[in-house]
Amino acid sequence: MPRTWMYRILLGGLLVGLLGSAFACEGGGEMAILDVDPKVGHTQGDQYVKILGQNFRQDIGYTVYFGTKKSKQVTILDPETILVSTPTGMDVGAVDIMIRADDGNAWRIAEGFKFEDMGGSVVEGIGAGATGKDKGNLKY
Repeated sequence: MPRTWMYRILLGGLLVGLLGSAFACEGGGEMAILDVDPKVGHTQGDQYVKILGQNFRQDIGYTVYFGTKKSKQVTILDPETILVSTPTGMDVGAVDIMIRADDGNAWRIAEGFKFEDMGGSVVEGIGAGATGKDKGNLKY
């Protein structure tokens, strides 16, 4: 009789261990950050950036910071891709990217993104230009 109980306890422990490992990670491994695409963007922000990695969980949320500013939009596209938007009004220069998962995991990509002043939009220049009769190649 004692051996029967030992086998049941051993079998139960194995079953709990197998079930626990099956539910612990959806993708079958630890989450990892591999790359950022693109690595450069404009200071105006609202640019989409892909954070590429492994085993991103879709049952939890992520918060992403560029420097000290939080991304307004974070979308998990699949277990290998998180899509984020850059914050607005950033200073020129490289910043760390900080990714925090709701389960407590966190990653820091040192100087993972660089903000550059890429000028205004095409719409900003409409109506501005040379004064007088000679406006570039057009004569009035």
